[in-house]
Amino acid sequence: MTMGEADTLLASRVESSRQLGGNPELAMHGGGNTSVKVVRDGRRVLHVKGSGWDLALMEPQGMPALWLDPLFEVRDGPRLSDTEMVRFLRANLLDQTAPNPSVETLLHAYLPARFVDHGHASAVLALANRPEAEQRETVRTLFGGDITFLPYVFPGFDLSIAGAKVAKAEPQATGMWLAQHGLFTWGDSAEESLSQFHEVVAVCERHLAARGAALMAPTGHEGNTALNALLPHLAEALTGDVFASLHCDARGDDRLVALSGQDGMADAVSRGTVTPDHVIRIKPWPLVLDAGAGLGAVRDAVANFGSAYEQYFRDHETGSETMLDVLPRVVFVPGAGVIGLGRTAAEARINADLAEQNLRVAASAQAMGGYEPLPRAEQFRIEYWELEQAKLRSKKV
Repeated sequence: MTMGEADTLLASRVESSRQLGGNPELAMHGGGNTSVKVVRDGRRVLHVKGSGWDLALMEPQGMPALWLDPLFEVRDGPRLSDTEMVRFLRANLLDQTAPNPSVETLLHAYLPARFVDHGHASAVLALANRPEAEQRETVRTLFGGDITFLPYVFPGFDLSIAGAKVAKAEPQATGMWLAQHGLFTWGDSAEESLSQFHEVVAVCERHLAARGAALMAPTGHEGNTALNALLPHLAEALTGDVFASLHCDARGDDRLVALSGQDGMADAVSRGTVTPDHVIRIKPWPLVLDAGAGLGAVRDAVANFGSAYEQYFRDHETGSETMLDVLPRVVFVPGAGVIGLGRTAAEARINADLAEQNLRVAASAQAMGGYEPLPRAEQFRIEYWELEQAKLRSKKV
């Protein structure tokens, strides 16, 4: 393969990555990752999404290159911590100034196809947040042997090793379903891999609709009178060290009003996020407020949220974690909608998008029999992941 051929493959990977990341129903706000295997200087190379890059805005420099063959040295060896894995991946970068490769790089490396796509599609998540036995049967019924099933495994090294074993055992598969997490697909071309991803999502959408659990489409970015009335109270109650200037993004069109007002929905969305990495942005549960709540009620709710978060931390800490702040990132208002909170307008918008997706997916899963995200202990492991804690410590240096 010439340098020109390798760059052509990378260019097609960049373009299809933008297509995947540009559709929030497939991969939202930096979620998901993609890769392509090429040959450079006579050696196999893996280009994979770099940490911090958004697929929707992908550029070639956002897909760092690693020597592929050395990555297989750890596939059958002792377990690596994720910190050790990151060091190992960086040691195999062609360019040491490149961003850290995705934490799922090893799984991309071990999957057999040239192109690999991974995302957190809403329709997949509605079915992936159901009991494991039901998920297995759903995947078997809908996809036969084309999509292999992986029970929930913690992201990073453990997921890569477990996923590689499942893929090796089912070589006919062209995709992998990750319980409570998302979807991988692969193919010999960027178009084949992405088309497979689209097809799986379309099948899931039809399956949900046929069972009276159709996934509501995303709404416009509009609030309503009830949500807008809460904004000054939130600003008064939350502005401080964490939110030096609180920004809010209210979402409450008629469809979201109806969805948020369904019986039991506040409890459902409070069980956890629809895919693991969202918990890092919006915490495991929202602040729940009644429409029409006054400043006193909002202050009380914020205080109760903080107390519950501190208890959550005490219940699950191992002694090595540094507790994050105890303030909410999203607000759920039954019968009115959701509000994203942030230090900037962009952060508030992202958190509102995630809150809306969480509501829409949870409602669809509820219609299938109940929304069952990861248990609190696993949510805590993600929120307090060693890699996230390392970022926190580095900011304090």
